[in-house]
Amino acid sequence: MIWENIYIGTGHKYSTTHYKPELPPLPANEYSDGPEIGEAEDPSPEEEAKARAAEEQAADEGEEEEQEEEAENEDEED
Repeated sequence: MIWENIYIGTGHKYSTTHYKPELPPLPANEYSDGPEIGEAEDPSPEEEAKARAAEEQAADEGEEEEQEEEAENEDEED
């Protein structure tokens, strides 16, 4: 049989004051749902396709601009 002792006190054998630990914090109120937390409608497949196409187009435009800037920088170095 294993006996585990938990000591709570000041380390003195006798004290004139009683040990009074701090009370734990009060439980939190339930989280209020806001616009950032909540359920939303799933997009339709058509809406998803449009969003992907817009992202790809933006990425392609960004790559073209980077290539043009690199070409300009190489021309300036020569």
